[in-house]
Parts: sequence; C-alpha cells; structure tokens
Amino acid sequence: MAGRSSERIPPDRYLMPIVGLQVPCRWEIGRVALHPGTAGPDLIRDVPPIGDEGDFFHDGVYELLDLAKESTIAVVPGRFDIDAAIDELRASLDVLRLFQLSRQSGQSTSFGLPGDVSESKIGYIAIWENSAPGHRLVGDYLGFTFTQASHDDWASSNAFQYLSDSLADTSPPDGARRAVTGARLLARAATEYRSDLKLLSVMAALEAWLLKRHSGSQTLRLARHVTWFGCGRPEESLCGRDRPICAYLNLSPNNSRDRYRLNSLRDLGNTYLGWRCSEWHRVMDWYDARSGAAHGDPGAVGAKHASTAEYCVLHYLMEPILNWLREHPDDPVADLEITLDATQDPDGWQEMLEALDSKVPPAAPPLT
Repeated sequence: MAGRSSERIPPDRYLMPIVGLQVPCRWEIGRVALHPGTAGPDLIRDVPPIGDEGDFFHDGVYELLDLAKESTIAVVPGRFDIDAAIDELRASLDVLRLFQLSRQSGQSTSFGLPGDVSESKIGYIAIWENSAPGHRLVGDYLGFTFTQASHDDWASSNAFQYLSDSLADTSPPDGARRAVTGARLLARAATEYRSDLKLLSVMAALEAWLLKRHSGSQTLRLARHVTWFGCGRPEESLCGRDRPICAYLNLSPNNSRDRYRLNSLRDLGNTYLGWRCSEWHRVMDWYDARSGAAHGDPGAVGAKHASTAEYCVLHYLMEPILNWLREHPDDPVADLEITLDATQDPDGWQEMLEALDSKVPPAAPPLT
C-alpha cells in the first residue's frame, strides 16, 4: 500500500463504514456496493493490512472494520481519488435515502456519511417572570435498518433500478443525467430541516427533471409538466389519459394567448372552486413560495408548506417522473411537450376558450 501511495496510483477500491445504516445483504447502487458490516473481514481477506497487531496500518484497518461491524460497509471503485470516491458514495446514499423516504411516512430516521446527516440538540433559556431551560431537536435521527423485503421492493422498482443504472453510466443520455441531478437535489431537500432551503431544493429537483433552459413562462411550463404526472394519480384517474384533459394542461405556455388564459385560469381557480385544478395550483403555490425564499422573504415558506411539497414529490411524483425519463432517454422534456400538445381537445373546448377570453368569465366552467 505504501508503495502504491508513493507512486500516486489510485487504489483498486475503497472500503468506507456507514454508521447507522443496516442492510440485509449485498446492495448495489450505481457503482457502489453496500455490505452488512460483518462482511468486512471477508472483503480484505485477500488483501490483508501491512504489518502485525500493534502496527499503525494493521490496527487502523481493523479499527475501521470494527466501526462498521454493527452497521454497513461500502465498497467504492478506486479509480477515483478519495474525494471523488466519497462523492460517488454520497450519490448512492442519496438514491437509497429517496427509496427509504418514498416508502414511509412521518418522522424519519436516516443514515449517511459524517457531515451529511445530523441529529443535534439546540439548548435555550426561555424568559418569563422567571427563566427556564429547554431544547429543540433538529435534523434526522441517525440509524435505519433495511429488511430483505425492502431489498426485494428495490429490485422490483423500475424507477429505482433505472436511477441506480444512471449513476453507473459514464456517458449518460439526457434522461439519465436529469434523473441523477434531480434525485441528488431532492435528497438534499430530505436532509435539510430549514423550510426555505428544503423547498428550494424540492423545486430545483423538479426543474432538473422536467425543464429546459428557456426564456419566459418557466413557472407555467413547470406547473404543466409536473401536473401531468400528478393530476389524478392518488385516485388512479390521470388527467388526459383516463379522462379528458383539463384546460390547465391543454393550454400551452409556449403560446402567448394561452399564457394569458392560464393566468385567467389561476385567478378563477383562486376565486371559484369549480374552476380550480388543485394539482396545478399547488405547483404554482410551491413556486411562488420558492421564489419568495430565493428573493429574501423569510416568511415565504412555512415548515408545513415545505414538508408537504417534499412528501408529494417523494410519494406521488418521483417514480412516475423517473419512469418517464427512463422511457424517453434522449430528450424527455421535448417528448413530454409533444405528448401534451398532441392530446385530444376535450368536448366543449371552444366554449371553454370563449369563457376564458370573456371579460367577465362565469363562476363555473362550461360543461365538458
């Protein structure tokens, strides 16, 4: 090992303990393989440390293996330098964290490398007529155990298998690149306890998955693209597929007249329940809050607002979006717009346009 280091030849692989995580078996994510911590001695059986017990290299290796014994040890390819290898492992843990969170609700426990997740206690003294101590816990509780059923679920998920393969792809097409970028941004949101930064990362993930760089109307484009994957999904009645497409999705932000109509729709939806598309309005509200946070409004994002956005993306939107990226690898955003624009107009569409163009639209939309 010393000889290799002096020649600046990268190691064949790195072994890194992940305290707080337990896996039931070898678990491959991208180019990284996670092993139960008890497998550590077998992983170095053919490459024992230099020296005998009491020597620096020998004892250092076994101290790290002991650290991983009750948790997990990762094997990372060694063609990288150590900083690149750590980032490679972080990316795999990001994907695993999204899988974990998409399968559970409520307060979560987490895992990761030191510095990536934290559980901290902030102490304070509150002053009334007298003073009293208190504390607030922030961050995730450290420690999570995956079961064999979890691994089977992972293996059967097309979306997460695609995401794992995308991590390992050294020349990813646009869909795979978007998948990884968005997933890592969403994973950062999941470990962020500050509401404004959480929502900023959630929206950045959606943009990475579903937007191209474009001048003007990006908010309306994002709302249209995200709503295509979410509208009707909890009820298994998808807008534009299981039922006729609604005005919010049928109008194109790329058309100036339709942009005016979409703004009218938003006003109408905020005033009359019958005009409202809850999914579309929710994405617009998220983006408004995100913009407020980005431009210095400290009250723009509440804790419930941020956690609701994160939950919706993790549980309802993430896997359908990843599957779309998998099925449209070369230009998924352009393909999505083509699909939306090709959807058949619903019955009564002309009457709908006339109502939106009216100076005094009716309190209820035309029947379709």
